[in-house]
Amino acid sequence: MEVGESHVIKAAWHPKLNQIMVGSGDGVVRVYYDPERSVRGAKLCMVKKRTEAKQVNYIVTQRIITPYALPLFKEGNDRQKSTYRQMIKDRKDPVRSKNPDPPQLIKGTGGKTAQGGSTLHSWMAKQIAVKNKDDHIDPRERILRHAKDAEENPYWVDNAYQKTQPKPIFREIG
Repeated sequence: MEVGESHVIKAAWHPKLNQIMVGSGDGVVRVYYDPERSVRGAKLCMVKKRTEAKQVNYIVTQRIITPYALPLFKEGNDRQKSTYRQMIKDRKDPVRSKNPDPPQLIKGTGGKTAQGGSTLHSWMAKQIAVKNKDDHIDPRERILRHAKDAEENPYWVDNAYQKTQPKPIFREIG
């Protein structure tokens, strides 16, 4: 068996891998193996395919500025913006940057909240507001308008004092 053009310095056989490693005088280490009997070792390297460097294909569209070209051959007058400046401008545009809608500062603006009555709580609040239309009336007048009903039907007042004060005692003014 030929090892190469140089002389052999050291040879070793690995019993588990069933492979022979040979170091030669030209600095090259060679590994000899049997594809059917050898296990792992050099076989792991031989199974892998060589990977080629991925080629990146891209087209750069740069404008060629020709200051003294004839008007017929000039492209547009609009200047090309740098990609950085265009990116900054796009970030400020809420549509292009796809920013979410900002929170509404005033409740119920912009059509983002439902009308009153869509939830149980808002319906009940609306009903209470409709019932209390007489909030502008003086509090004393609001109490006195129930005085006639309290005299005719003393259920809420008299039952509380029936055992302790069966005969009502009021303060005399004068």
